[in-house]
Amino acid sequence: MAGAGVPLLASCASGIEPRRNASLEDFARSLNVSAATYAVLRSGQPVATQAVTGATDAIFQAASLTKPVVAFAALKMVQAGRLELAAPVSHYLAGGYRHFHDPLRRSVRDSFDLVPAKILEQITVAQLLNHSSGFPNWSSKPLAFISEPGQGWSYSGEGYLLLQSVIEAVTRTELAAYLDRDIFGPLGMSDTSLVWRGAFDQRAVAGRMVFGLSRRARFQSGLAASTLYTTATDYARFMSAFLAGDAMVQMVLAKPVEVSKPLGLAWGLGWGIERGTNGACIWQWGNNPGFRAFAMASTTSKDGFVILANSERGMSLAAAIAQEVLPFEHAAFRFPPVA
Repeated sequence: MAGAGVPLLASCASGIEPRRNASLEDFARSLNVSAATYAVLRSGQPVATQAVTGATDAIFQAASLTKPVVAFAALKMVQAGRLELAAPVSHYLAGGYRHFHDPLRRSVRDSFDLVPAKILEQITVAQLLNHSSGFPNWSSKPLAFISEPGQGWSYSGEGYLLLQSVIEAVTRTELAAYLDRDIFGPLGMSDTSLVWRGAFDQRAVAGRMVFGLSRRARFQSGLAASTLYTTATDYARFMSAFLAGDAMVQMVLAKPVEVSKPLGLAWGLGWGIERGTNGACIWQWGNNPGFRAFAMASTTSKDGFVILANSERGMSLAAAIAQEVLPFEHAAFRFPPVA
């Protein structure tokens, strides 16, 4: 999810449209989606990647599906004793945090403010992961709290950029390079990166915006909140690795922050949590200009899916595929930022 003040990342939701009785391909055509690929997991294992339209190996912007990947990296560091969930952020950034006013312009010459350690000591690593830091989604002004840390849920891309700085401080490595080495490489995710690669040029699809404009952003700076390039096959590999770690799944589910009581939605360490009669599902949506993405899995059956689409009407496809893979009511699609 993106917000005002960051034009390249900002976008609007277009609503969930009913599939009725159309095939997925016909439904995609009616939505004017020219490229959409999804991968299915059964019992935690990827079993199929299918192109609704376009190519199965197409590379998409995954938008906020970046966040669960970064959370996975952070939780692996927690398990290894390199990070502490309850530790204040100031423990890792004693000199403060350089907050850039445009997240895509992050050189020393670009506009920024320094968030002092006395502010960072009010926030824990866990609060960055579950969006309870009190920071806004995005801010092109000096970073300030919009609510008291730890007192409620407020979706925050800024929180994940702060988490990025924590990870980089501990690993002494830029996040994109760290993920390549410690996550994507070991998992065989050869078509995934936080930054643009020249090798993506032939298979990366352009996003299609509501008014017919197309965009293919080539991110040169990796952002923990939104710049992941990937395929459905690769992202399913990541989901499989996450679901295989029962201890990590329990960490995500252990102390969620309530998001919407009427919808039964909460947020754990890196994933949304949808609770219903069929148990808990983890989920995350992604909105970048011209792209929609969605990932969901049952923590009980470990069935799930990920879909990547190059259209701002692509979330309707996600809702349709959810009914095929996890055929029960999904309140996540009635959550206003998604719907």
